[in-house]
Amino acid sequence: MEKVKTDVLVIGAGAAGIRAALAASEAGAEVVMVAKGELTRSGSTFSTVSQGWGIQALVGEERTDENLKAFYDDIMRVGLGRCDPKLVRILVEESGTRMEDLISYGIRFRKDSQGNYIRAKGCFSDCERAFLTEDIRTVRESFLSMIRQWSVKIITGDVVDLIIADGACWGAWAVSHSRDILKINAKATILATGGGAGIFRDHLVSDGQIGDGYALAYRAGAELNNLEFVQFMLGLKKKGTRLFLPLTYLRKPGMLCDSEGRDLLEIHIPDLRSRARAVDDRQKHFPFSCRDSSYLVDIAVAGERQLGKKVSWRKEDEKQDFMEVVHFGHAFNGGVKINEMAESTIPGLFAAGEVAAGSHGADRIGGCMMTATQVFGARAGKFAALRAGKVGALPEKARLSESIKNGVSHKGFALKNEDLLCIKEETREISSQYLMPLRHESGLRLCLSKAQTAGSYVEEIKDVDLRDLIDVRNRLIVMGLMSKAALKQKESLGSHYRSDFPPVANRGR
Repeated sequence: MEKVKTDVLVIGAGAAGIRAALAASEAGAEVVMVAKGELTRSGSTFSTVSQGWGIQALVGEERTDENLKAFYDDIMRVGLGRCDPKLVRILVEESGTRMEDLISYGIRFRKDSQGNYIRAKGCFSDCERAFLTEDIRTVRESFLSMIRQWSVKIITGDVVDLIIADGACWGAWAVSHSRDILKINAKATILATGGGAGIFRDHLVSDGQIGDGYALAYRAGAELNNLEFVQFMLGLKKKGTRLFLPLTYLRKPGMLCDSEGRDLLEIHIPDLRSRARAVDDRQKHFPFSCRDSSYLVDIAVAGERQLGKKVSWRKEDEKQDFMEVVHFGHAFNGGVKINEMAESTIPGLFAAGEVAAGSHGADRIGGCMMTATQVFGARAGKFAALRAGKVGALPEKARLSESIKNGVSHKGFALKNEDLLCIKEETREISSQYLMPLRHESGLRLCLSKAQTAGSYVEEIKDVDLRDLIDVRNRLIVMGLMSKAALKQKESLGSHYRSDFPPVANRGR
């Protein structure tokens, strides 16, 4: 077993993790970062589906009291009462400074012919406040350059468990891609692992983004919040291609077809006026939400697919060429509960980005997730470094992870367990069936039961590849956590829809 010691451990290497590592390094801390995949090539930050970022921010002279209040009110309105007001205020007030940091890193944002930044509306917002990056390539290059400049040590591998002793977090157990077991002792630890959309069959992130941070925090005893609120996007897929559904064409009859080629919306929303209103509302935001009548469109699609039937999109210029219509898992609005310092309910454990809860609610303004990665990534790095500077000797004893005891690391080859592969596939199918837009108590209880039963079995499996074991374990934990949260939240609200508790009409429009 290899042992590593550092001041600050950052788990995750997306926008939040990199920003946290930079902030901790700038504060004088030694930093180790564990990246699950190739740096700047995985997760939602650098997803191949994305051509760039949108980031909400107020800069320079825009930062008036009036504009700051309007931005704050916008987020709170969209969150439908499920945001933390203190964190929202921090997000708004520090958005401009963090935006200026990105420009100083060399990230380029789109400008018009006069040299002025182009601004856009984010989903659910009527204000043109979001900056748009020119492309994803310059984002990757800029972040890589900054990481190298500050000499952050990078370890490629998977974190198995957090090290908890004396009621605080002191680093993590990990397995490298060369299958070496690592004990990483740290005076402060930052979770920046992104969300969990990869647990679904159809998603817009890398396959490995399965909510590892939620599982790690839960196993360590940290509090989580709002995990029922997940953004889903209507999209098209064909031969591995993933595209956003062109919402403006929904007004054209017969574009959405059921498995028999009939107009899906005409069947599911027979009233002409209701159908027109639902289609008009659906133009206003890409993510699914039951805040307005647009949910009728999504539920028509989800209802067909839950019955095992395909929904197709008819190309306007090629009437016989169809693409399959699906809901793609996109982003989680909840996660690890944090305070103003980005610290979780476990001392020494911080969280930032999509893995953290509080600055978003039942719905989220488009571009605010990237703002959160920078604002709370910087805060997590700063306060983690401050904590590290106050810590003396690390605890001598730390309980060995049970998962490491049960999983065996085989250097040079890996044992495969067919049961694990079957459980992984079953978890993906069940999550895609009952945890996507169309939810019902019976399906949620089935998810929870499967997660608990399979989870108990997985904990007893021995002599298998440790990375496979951790992957399946975390998928099951996340499915169970989401199911519990969705069962508890009976009211249909924002991105959480319960067919057994229909939404209040036009709430939060």
